[in-house]
Amino acid sequence: MDDLQILRALGGPDPVPELDSEARARNALLALAQAAPAMPARTARRTRWARLGWRIAVPAVAAAVAVGGLVVVETSGPVTRDGQVGPVLPVLPAAKPANAAEALGYAADAAAKRRFTTPRSDQWLYLETRTTSGKGPGGFVESGPYESHTGRVWRSIDGKQVAIYKDGKLVTHPSAMMSFGFDYATLANLPPDPDAVLAWVRDQVGGIGGGTRDGEDGIAFATINAIVRDNLLPPAVESALFRALGKLSGVTLVPDAVNLDGRPAIAVARVQDGWLRDEMLLDPETYRLIGERAVAIADHTTNALDGSSRIKKGTIQRLLVRNAAVIVDAPGQTS
Repeated sequence: MDDLQILRALGGPDPVPELDSEARARNALLALAQAAPAMPARTARRTRWARLGWRIAVPAVAAAVAVGGLVVVETSGPVTRDGQVGPVLPVLPAAKPANAAEALGYAADAAAKRRFTTPRSDQWLYLETRTTSGKGPGGFVESGPYESHTGRVWRSIDGKQVAIYKDGKLVTHPSAMMSFGFDYATLANLPPDPDAVLAWVRDQVGGIGGGTRDGEDGIAFATINAIVRDNLLPPAVESALFRALGKLSGVTLVPDAVNLDGRPAIAVARVQDGWLRDEMLLDPETYRLIGERAVAIADHTTNALDGSSRIKKGTIQRLLVRNAAVIVDAPGQTS
């Protein structure tokens, strides 16, 4: 049984990648798991992590025609969780951030002031992402070739269903998300306090990451990135998540210019396993999360089930663009 078959067994009835997506899934999964020794899946937390790791590795699982740009629909407001009405437009800083903490602080301030309407329990979140990754062993990239895949997924706000396109037909599956606590209601009701949010994340990933604070902070960084990437959360919660990132060890601002599909981006990053820099990409004007990237910062040799790769420093291993995140009334709708 290979690693993806194991994940299928652990992941419950949620949809899994098509065959052409497995290399990408394995790439992200291995990048996250390399710092952690194999551990027996004997606790509820371990099962939760196996399922969470799957969602970090594969944020969307069905192919479609790619579209450019980020579309985020948050109607009316802005309204905080306690019902208070905030400014219509966030006041964004004019100066460039000097470090990661400052960039994440700007992102937190902007998130707190965005328009937002709490979705109804009968609505759905539509998420569209485009991922570019390698076709080599384990999905890693030596020097190419690359391939791109656009994923489209609908998740019910009540956490009970997931819908994807399969063979050109929209298919709805029961979701296992509620069994490990990461349904929308759980995330939307996280405390709007960075320390409390970070404590919650640490509890979810405790014991993963090699048993060290550095390893656990690496998993926490990936987890928070995945939560923000894959959801539209109340402003106070998203703001707290950004500030929680600033409390993790090893989080830095990438000094080099980053380009995301022809657009400038600010990269806040953390190095995993000494060689792979995982970057959260923020729009420099709105400080909204617009994508992510993984870049080799040192030569590295990987060993996967389907072969090994000799990766050169500077090679982009993965690029993800968050094309759309929209609350809709039914699966299949995109606006």
